[in-house]
Amino acid sequence: MAVQRMEKKIYTRSISMKQKRAKQYRKQIHQYVSTFRFKTPIQCIVDDNVILECEKTKFDVIKAISRTVQTEVKLMITQCCINHLYETRNQPAIEIAKQMEKRRCNHKETLSSKECISSIVNIDGKNKHRYLVVSQDERLRQAMRTVPGVPLIYMKRSVMIMEPMSPVSEKVVQETEARKLSAGLNDPTAGIQKQEQEPSEPAPKKRKGPKGPNPLSVKKAKKQTDVAEETQEKKKRRRSHKKTTTEDGSDHEN
Repeated sequence: MAVQRMEKKIYTRSISMKQKRAKQYRKQIHQYVSTFRFKTPIQCIVDDNVILECEKTKFDVIKAISRTVQTEVKLMITQCCINHLYETRNQPAIEIAKQMEKRRCNHKETLSSKECISSIVNIDGKNKHRYLVVSQDERLRQAMRTVPGVPLIYMKRSVMIMEPMSPVSEKVVQETEARKLSAGLNDPTAGIQKQEQEPSEPAPKKRKGPKGPNPLSVKKAKKQTDVAEETQEKKKRRRSHKKTTTEDGSDHEN
C-alpha cells in the first residue's frame, strides 16, 4: 500500500509539473506574439543535433515540438544541417529531416549548425523572420539569447523544454508595456467612452414602382402611313365645306 501511495504521489506530481510547464509556455508564446509579432504557424528552425538525439531515443520530435509550442508550427531545417545528417549516414534521422521544410541558407560551403542558424536568425541584431530555434547546441542557444525575441527549445531526458525568456527579450517586453501604459495615461480620453450620437431623422423612403408613366396608359405612336392617310382625309373634308353661295342661290365650290 505504501508503494502504491508513493507511486500515485509521484504520478500526481508529474501531471502537475506538466500542467505548470504548459501554462508557462502558453504565456511565453503569447508574449512573443503580442510583443515581437510572431504569427502562426510559428516557424521553427530545427538543427541536426536534435534530430539525432530524438532518433536515438525513438522520440517523435515533430509531435513533441507541436505539444511544447501549443499552436500550429512549421518545422524547417537548413541545407547545412541536412548535409551534416547525410555525413552521419543515419537514414532514419535523414527521413525525419525530409518531413520538414528545407530552408535555403545559400551557403556555398557547409557551415556548422551554430554558424548556419545564427546567420539566418540574427539579422542586424534582430530576429527579423521571427524564428523559434530548436537546438541541442548550448553554444548556439547562448548566442541566440543575445538577440531579442528568439524562443529556444531543447530536449532534456525525453522532454522538450522551452527556455524562459532571455534578459534582453524581457527588457523589450517591459519597455513595450511601459510605452502602452504611458500612452494611456497621457491620453485625456483614455477610459472615457464616447457619447452615443443622437439618432438622426430617418431618410425618406424611396418610391417603389416605375419612375416613368404607366406604359399601359400611353397611346401607341402612330405609324407614318397612318399619319399620311389621316392628313389626306382632313384635306378632303375641308374642301367639301368650302362652298360659296351665288346670286341665284345655288352653292358652288371654290
